[in-house]
Amino acid sequence: MSLAVARRQLAARQPSMSSVVVRSPGGFEAACYDQRGHLVFWRYSAGGWHQMAQSTYPPDSADGPPSYDEHGVGVEGAVLSGMSDAVFIVTGPFSGDGTGNAVAFGNGPDGWGLLVQDGASRLRSSGTGSGSSDTGQYLSARFTGGLMETAVDSGAFSNAFGSGFPVRRQWRWSKDHLVLAGDSVVTAATTSAPTGDVPVLPSAAPADGTYGALLQYATVSDAHTTLGNDAHIDLAVAPARVSAACASKGMCAADATSATAHVTAGAQVRTVYPVVAEGRQNLITGPLWPLAGMAQSLWGEDSNTSFQPLETSPGGYRTRGATPWYIPAALHATEFRVGRGAPVEITFRNRSVTGVVLMAPAE
Repeated sequence: MSLAVARRQLAARQPSMSSVVVRSPGGFEAACYDQRGHLVFWRYSAGGWHQMAQSTYPPDSADGPPSYDEHGVGVEGAVLSGMSDAVFIVTGPFSGDGTGNAVAFGNGPDGWGLLVQDGASRLRSSGTGSGSSDTGQYLSARFTGGLMETAVDSGAFSNAFGSGFPVRRQWRWSKDHLVLAGDSVVTAATTSAPTGDVPVLPSAAPADGTYGALLQYATVSDAHTTLGNDAHIDLAVAPARVSAACASKGMCAADATSATAHVTAGAQVRTVYPVVAEGRQNLITGPLWPLAGMAQSLWGEDSNTSFQPLETSPGGYRTRGATPWYIPAALHATEFRVGRGAPVEITFRNRSVTGVVLMAPAE
């Protein structure tokens, strides 16, 4: 039977609700839903549709007291690799602070229900709907490559930053539950200092190579921010010839003939940060996005925010999984050494930024 015929037959059984139908190893499975918090799960077998369970999704809390009156919800479904039943993701504005926009439902030993955390690396069906102590809410959720990917607010710097730089986790099916298959957390490591002498940055998107500049400020680029995708970072830099020698003496100077350039780079671009570790200067690796937090800029609202000392402690990154950047305690990093005018090396490939090195300032 075709998918179109399956949909028509289900619509005849549940005419008052919208439906999402997916192919499953046994035929078809579906989630029917309305805009009042109701879900009904169906399975097609033995020549007809059979209702499997009923459940509920959370109300809209975006514009005041929870209700089902303001915004419509959407549902998508997929059968993950190795599964016999489908998983359904319900999307909508489920939390007042913007951090809860998706919940997921599946089948398990307790029946169909909301997928909830069962330990740090496992999701299982609760057998019930929304309303339990575990809300099962995510910043976003999607299906990709036979897995389900969820994103949760990291709370880095503020809720506004959390929604731009979430912790993403990929889940795979195993027997009767979902297990953690991977995540987006970048683990810091020590690295060696640059030793070269790099030329002046000629433009915001030059030919392949590594170029020098002095960092002025860093903000989140609103234009690139969408739900479920990482933001980009806008670096305002003064083009300059930089080297380890001039950086160590605090004598790298901006090129007098060049204007300030704005370089846009992905939030996850490999970045080298100078830190204090056990009383000495060291360099560690990480993503680019924390640089915007060190500059205390919120979504580009203040395009002239310079670097301040209030976000210079690496301590907030020492719990793995709390934010998308993990700095192991074994690195002994106690302070970031990043300031306005810091010499920086920026590497480009195919007109895009692939690496940023913040050079250690003078002692």
